[in-house]
Amino acid sequence: MAEVQKTTVSGETTQKFIQFIMMQQQQALLALGRYPNPPPGLPPSNLGLARVFIDQLSMIRVKTAGNLNGDEQHLLNSVLTSLEEAYQELIQGEA
Repeated sequence: MAEVQKTTVSGETTQKFIQFIMMQQQQALLALGRYPNPPPGLPPSNLGLARVFIDQLSMIRVKTAGNLNGDEQHLLNSVLTSLEEAYQELIQGEA
């Protein structure tokens, strides 16, 4: 039986994917006004922009279904869950 080997390319791709998801998460958190250690003069939260980042990550989850490894899928699901919760808390707080 053929042996499956992890290649450097797949490892690099996974790392780049994780970095991309984390960057999207940071942008969404910034738009939600929930970024740790916010810089001085941070603008107020922007729910529309936060929704765009959340929707983009949701689209990525749909488009990559079945193509992610377990770590990538877990990260994407965790990020989306936490962002959706933060978004809903902010929406409910403004109502």
